[in-house]
Amino acid sequence: MDASDKKPKSRMRKADRKRQLMEHAKHLFVTLGYQHTTTEKIAQAADVTEPVLYRHFPSKKTLFLEVLDDIRLTTIHRWQSETAKIGDPLKRLQAIVDLYLGSTREHALEFRIMHRSLVETDDEEIAACLRVFYLDSERMLAEVISEGQQAGVFRSELDPRIGAWELIRTALGYTLTLPLGIPLYQEEGYVAKAIECMMRCLQIGRASCRERV
Repeated sequence: MDASDKKPKSRMRKADRKRQLMEHAKHLFVTLGYQHTTTEKIAQAADVTEPVLYRHFPSKKTLFLEVLDDIRLTTIHRWQSETAKIGDPLKRLQAIVDLYLGSTREHALEFRIMHRSLVETDDEEIAACLRVFYLDSERMLAEVISEGQQAGVFRSELDPRIGAWELIRTALGYTLTLPLGIPLYQEEGYVAKAIECMMRCLQIGRASCRERV
């Protein structure tokens, strides 16, 4: 076939190209870390030139911040949309925590990026982006706990923000240690039992419930 007969590669739409670059960047950020990932390596992984990458992202940090923001928005939206119709505050909180722990397995790549960033990156803009995610999580959890307090399900003396952060810290500890292959994590029903344990720390005791009746 003559070189002139070869069809030129079809140009990818801007939004699709941007998404492609972000997906390749995610894998590199996880395997190499933010510091050791370069725009050259991202471009090579996506089979484009660096100038093409720079048309979408002016710098590596800009790309990384967009990756983090995309993870935050997608995760929070998933938690909200999948639990919005659950009226019972206890069941809704259980569902959110279950989604958080389940997301760790189903979206391991995204969460590993965030966790690696927490311990490896001291850039203030990146820290601020991570802070927004955890504050969004605090706000969402605290609102459900507050609703549960009003319904008489959760302890009234508890600051909902403290309850929210205890849940976040517990879930964060689970996600950070998940790659270690802890035997207990593999046991059937572990996640459900762990969630029940967390919920009991928030709930009104049995004696208190009888007293209210």
